Amino acid sequence: MSASDTTVIVVHNPPRRRRRSMEKPPMMRIVLLGSSVSENSLVGNFILGRAAFDSEAPPDVVERVGGRLKDRRVIIINSPQLLQTNISDHQITQTVRECVFLSDPGPHVIVLLLKHEPCSAEDQERVEKVLDSFSESVYQHTMVLTTQEPTETSDVLQKILQKCANRHFSLQRSSSPDDLLQTLEHIVKMNDGRHLDCAEVSECVKLNLVVCGSDSTLKSSVSDLILQQTDRRSDVELHDHQISVIQLPALIGLSEEEVMRETLRCVSLCHPGVHAFILIIPDAPINNEDKAEIEEIQRIFSSRINKHIMILIKQNPDHQTAELNEETQHEEENSITRNTFTVTRFNRERR
Repeated sequence: MSASDTTVIVVHNPPRRRRRSMEKPPMMRIVLLGSSVSENSLVGNFILGRAAFDSEAPPDVVERVGGRLKDRRVIIINSPQLLQTNISDHQITQTVRECVFLSDPGPHVIVLLLKHEPCSAEDQERVEKVLDSFSESVYQHTMVLTTQEPTETSDVLQKILQKCANRHFSLQRSSSPDDLLQTLEHIVKMNDGRHLDCAEVSECVKLNLVVCGSDSTLKSSVSDLILQQTDRRSDVELHDHQISVIQLPALIGLSEEEVMRETLRCVSLCHPGVHAFILIIPDAPINNEDKAEIEEIQRIFSSRINKHIMILIKQNPDHQTAELNEETQHEEENSITRNTFTVTRFNRERR
C-alpha cells in the first residue's frame, strides 16, 4: 500500500444474537478531523466509552467504528491526518472523499480537534480548505473541540470558532461522555436531524477490493457479481463509486517467492491501497484448506488485515436453513471471526 496516500479501515461491529427491534434507533455519523493520532483516538474512545481506536495507528489511516450509546447508534469516522501541515492538496481531496464515503450518505457532525497554541494564517487557511472540501454548508455541522486548558485563545482559533457559531467543547478530566454527546445532539437538532450533503465530493469515490480464496471459479463468479458484468474488465463505476476488483490466486501451495510476487501485484494495482479483502469460502463448515488460506493471508499482511476482511460463504442449496447449524456457528466464531471479520452467506448462482 502507498505510504503517502490514505488507507481505509472499516471496522464492522460483531453480529448480535439477540432479536432486534423492528424500529432502528436513530443514527449519528461523526467525522473527527485532527492532526494527532493519539488525540483523535482519545476523543473517539471517549465518545464510544471503549478502546475502539489505536493510539499507535499509522497517521494516514481513516477508521470507521460504530457503537450504540443510549438510544442512538453512533458511527465515528476518524481522520487524524487532515489537519496536518505537511498534507498535500491531493491527499486532502482523497481523504475527504474517503471520509464522505465512510459516512455515507453524509456526516451529521464534523468535529475539529484544535489546540489553543498560537496558529498562523496558513493554519487557518488549511482548516478552511479542508472544511470547504466537504460542502458549502459545512460550518452548520461543525464544532471545535480542544483537549488543553486554555491559556489564551489565538485570533486564528477565534475566527474558526466564529464560523462554527462558537460551538466549542473543552475536553477536561472532569468532562463526561454525556456532556459531549449532548453537544453533538444539539448540533443535530439545530439542523433538524439532517446530515451534511456532500454530493459533489462523493462523485466517483474509488473502492479497491481484492477477492481471495482457494476456489478460482467462485472468485470469478463473485467478481462478476460485484461488477455486475461478465466481461473481463476489472473495474467499473457503480452508484457513484469507481470499483476495482482484483483476484488474488490461492496462496497455499505456492512458493514463498510466488506468494510475495502475487501479493505485491495485487497491492500495486490497488492505488492508494486495498479497502477490503473478500475471502470466498466454497461451503460451510470451514475446511482445513480454507483455514490455511486465511492464516497465510494474515501472515503476509499482518493481523491488521483482520479489520479489512469480509468472509463470503457460498452456501450449498442442500444446506440452506434459516440459520447456520451450531457446528458452523461455533467454527465461525472461534476459528475465523474472533469477533473481527464480517461473515456473509450467499446462494445466488451465476447465470
